[in-house]
Amino acid sequence: MKSETSTLDVTPRERFGYIDLTDDLRRAVKDSGVTEGMVVAFCPHTTCALIINEWEDGALEDFRRRLEVIAPDDVYYAHDDLERRTQNLAEPHERQNGHAHVKQMLLSTTSHAIPVGAGEPLLGRWQRLLLVELDDPHDRRIVFQVFGE
Repeated sequence: MKSETSTLDVTPRERFGYIDLTDDLRRAVKDSGVTEGMVVAFCPHTTCALIINEWEDGALEDFRRRLEVIAPDDVYYAHDDLERRTQNLAEPHERQNGHAHVKQMLLSTTSHAIPVGAGEPLLGRWQRLLLVELDDPHDRRIVFQVFGE
């Protein structure tokens, strides 16, 4: 069995910015030499998400609007209350991003396992692998783990 790990660094342009990672996914599979197996796409961040869906402006706009209703930016989040919060404080000026953490937890999409056949990820006709930024934009890393024959 072959196994290959690669990483990709990206920086979204804006909050709720989308980045299409599908071509990078295909490249990771091709570069691995695996023709039959699986690829796992993983994002080791807590305020962005990987989604598999259609790249269509209306659908992406609808998704953004629904998430803004479910977890709006302008309500109280205990995560942002520095008089209450005592855990995982890396800097004295912690970011006010409770909304982004809640959205990511609701989506629960830090990784996807995608079958590989004939040297290609077996995505549906309109499916794309997308990163969606849920916080203020900053550098993000994506890990592709490809394994199989």
